[in-house]
Amino acid sequence: MNNTQTIKTLANQTNESFPTVEAILKSYENYCNENITRYSRKHLAAIVESITNEISLPEETCSKVMVHFFDLIKSEIKGKFFG
Repeated sequence: MNNTQTIKTLANQTNESFPTVEAILKSYENYCNENITRYSRKHLAAIVESITNEISLPEETCSKVMVHFFDLIKSEIKGKFFG
């Protein structure tokens, strides 16, 4: 799945606009570049806080998109290895 497909899928799943999801994922990418050992779902609170501070979107929106993102990634990984 490429970036555009990922963003479209997440926008559909979360009922958020394409630009909103795109901004959240771009901010997550920035977070990962700065926190290379703290990028997984177990650091969701820190990730959401960082995204919220960077792009000034509601915490609930950022959290919803990131939860769906991690679920999508998990599903894609399972599909490649067990599908």
